[in-house]
Amino acid sequence: MSEDTNPEKLDTIIVAEDSPPNRKILSHLLQKLGFNVVACEHGQEAKDALHSGEHHNVVAIISDVMMPKMDGIQLLRHVREDATFKTLPVVLVTAVSEKDYIVQARALDVNGYILKPVTFDRLTNKLKELFPGRNFPKLTA
Repeated sequence: MSEDTNPEKLDTIIVAEDSPPNRKILSHLLQKLGFNVVACEHGQEAKDALHSGEHHNVVAIISDVMMPKMDGIQLLRHVREDATFKTLPVVLVTAVSEKDYIVQARALDVNGYILKPVTFDRLTNKLKELFPGRNFPKLTA
């Protein structure tokens, strides 16, 4: 494996999504964009992954809002209250109907939202906002 494709050398994004198909889509798209992905079923698992020390170069968290055990707002709150991670970008995946959560997330300095359904373009545009100096590949079949 070359250094460029070694997961330990790639920037890592933690994905927290309780829907297996949505988690798989997000993970696949992020991998196509050159990221290592740690896929988690809920916010608590994402929080544990963040603190485990096993995952190097974590550059962002992308989290669904509505999840069991720990929802996206609780995960965002935890990240913002932790001195080690408080500036880590957090993007919430949301449905338009979750406006109350959006208000709470803004109060916690969320870095952005991706509306469902998640598409390659929506995800890429949000990542370009988070990482303006980074070049992202075009989608290929």
